[in-house]
Amino acid sequence: MNSAITSIEFGTTKLIVLISRPNKEGIVELLGLGNVSYDGVQGDNWQSTESLRKSVTVALGQAQKMAGFKINHCTLGIPNEFCGLIRNTKEIPLNHPVTKQDVLDLRKLIGSYSLPSPWRISEVVNGSFIINDYCVGNPLGMVSDTLGLEASLVCINNDFSRQMIKLLSTLRIRVNRIIPVPIAYSEALITQTEKQNGAILIDIGGHSTDIAVYKNGIPVLFDWLPVGGNTITQDIVKGARVTFEEAERLKRYCVLGLALTNQSSDGMDMPVRIGRNIHNIPLDLLQEIVEARIEEILELVKEKVAAETLLSNNNVAILVGGGISLFRGVKEFGSGILGIPFRLGVPDIIGLSSPAFSTAYSLAQSSVTYNTSTRLSLMEYGNRLFKSFKLKF
Repeated sequence: MNSAITSIEFGTTKLIVLISRPNKEGIVELLGLGNVSYDGVQGDNWQSTESLRKSVTVALGQAQKMAGFKINHCTLGIPNEFCGLIRNTKEIPLNHPVTKQDVLDLRKLIGSYSLPSPWRISEVVNGSFIINDYCVGNPLGMVSDTLGLEASLVCINNDFSRQMIKLLSTLRIRVNRIIPVPIAYSEALITQTEKQNGAILIDIGGHSTDIAVYKNGIPVLFDWLPVGGNTITQDIVKGARVTFEEAERLKRYCVLGLALTNQSSDGMDMPVRIGRNIHNIPLDLLQEIVEARIEEILELVKEKVAAETLLSNNNVAILVGGGISLFRGVKEFGSGILGIPFRLGVPDIIGLSSPAFSTAYSLAQSSVTYNTSTRLSLMEYGNRLFKSFKLKF
């Protein structure tokens, strides 16, 4: 199907392939989904292409079987760990009112930035123009000695992207577009008002926690922490002396901030089979382990943002990913730690309405927006050529 969009997400513990298509309103609809557990791409794992190839093959097979057709192109998401951000401000001198050429020259200047290998600039997200010490959206015709522009340069690890493109080409999949995951999130799950007023996006995966901060409509911070949902599970394994699989099951019974609702888990036990015997694990022990670890993760996020003097500039925190988003009470718990409203970034799509699919959905929706804007730009360019031709002849 020509209208189908395939997005591939290399998560920390799961590899997801989503085949979708836009409806009449420009919102993606699920056609096929592949979801495979694997060792992730963090560290040097992404260089083990044979293992990755097997995981991609399985996920593609699942998605194509569900969709009922094969795909030969995709949108590739670049995980936050392989992204970087440079905040850049440039200005040019003026001796006349601001013209369109001045704006074009300044945008070209701000996007020219030399990076060491293996990094390259993927996106230039322009912010406000600066004229007479004021931030303005459209400076055309205004008078000032200088015209300035602030922007964020989004960078990606070129070695990683080339390796993934090469891997997919062996499966006869062409990469049409590469999107840094934080940019996809900002286009699909964060409103323009939130980006303007200040927003912290928190993506807690299995092995890591990604952080992106937006202010005045542009990203101003990308960072990550080497802790995630699996860290919580490992704590339960050690504290309750159960298997990893049992710990994964047990932690879902916990309700964050239970004490805030004047409820208690005292005296409640969770039965666990260990060998031939049944053991009871106190629920209050599980609550203590889970809440302590999640509080630690969110406190580390808070410290990272505060270290960049950006904490007071934010009005909302948005949680995506399946790491802790599925815990009941997470919004109230997170809001209490960060001191700002806390919401979940969940796609409102049949078959995808889970935080675990936030990334794959965002990659697909970003591609729809990109394709629509590209078509409109081509149409506008064509109309201009036609008008020019008509005037000439």
